[in-house]
Amino acid sequence: MTRKKLSGNDLIAKITKVFVDAMKNDPENWTKPWKGVSGMPHNPSTKTVYSGINSFWLMLHMKDGDSRFSTYKGWTKIGGQVRKDEQGIPVVYYSNSYVHKTTGKWVSGNKVPSPIENYEKRFVSRVYSVFHASQVDGIGAWAKPDLDLTFTSEDHRAWFETLGATWEEIPSDQAYYQPANDKIVTPLDAQFPNLETWFGTVAHEFTHWTGHESRLDRRQESVSSDKKAYAKEELVAELGATFLAIQRGVESTPRQDHINYIQSWLSALDNDPKFIQKAATQAWKASQWILDNTTEPAREKELVA
Repeated sequence: MTRKKLSGNDLIAKITKVFVDAMKNDPENWTKPWKGVSGMPHNPSTKTVYSGINSFWLMLHMKDGDSRFSTYKGWTKIGGQVRKDEQGIPVVYYSNSYVHKTTGKWVSGNKVPSPIENYEKRFVSRVYSVFHASQVDGIGAWAKPDLDLTFTSEDHRAWFETLGATWEEIPSDQAYYQPANDKIVTPLDAQFPNLETWFGTVAHEFTHWTGHESRLDRRQESVSSDKKAYAKEELVAELGATFLAIQRGVESTPRQDHINYIQSWLSALDNDPKFIQKAATQAWKASQWILDNTTEPAREKELVA
């Protein structure tokens, strides 16, 4: 019997189910499947990092912290050999293509047809398989990313401050971003039980901050009056904070007040199968924007007697 080929929509539905089950089964720790991850899933053959929904999906398939994934051909190019009978992990790839308005002929997105006015641009998905390093022979041992786990809240604060955002830390029981004033407000770090919850809250608000029209323009000004848009933006911020925590070597900790949003997220997922994909894509862009626009401030080295 021939196995049905997995479509892009099938894969998104499969990944969505993982999120839904996590939210329903353990709403206080729904990001638990991504805890303990060090470094983002990447392709050692192409030297690229998997993005968006693929990144979260591949994190679930990492073993012993090893974040290397590639296609069969990719592993072969760097001297590896996927073992016989190993099962590939599906990921989805999106690209632009063009279809002729009259003939229906397709042209790949790598080529812009001429005259362009005779074609319609289409966004198409394709599913392909990758294999984790643990499924491959003939490759070197994994070198764990050199993450500096000695960062303190002061170090992380200095890192965030290089973005130049208007950010106030005040005695308060609330954290929020004000789009109208383009300002972030968070409680003092001493009010948090640990570094992880402080970082998660700050990263969450900075992810919101990237949505300003002068940066990634997610048009948050209209979010407050639209419950679905509000729920989506909160999910973008939560996923963005998770991405940043992983990149900075901080344990990902979901905000407790977001338990109230879970029902809204579940409802949105029921009504829009691609809700999680859209949110993950925007979260990825936000985290990458922050990573691309920050610098690591120099730290004074401790004197050793």
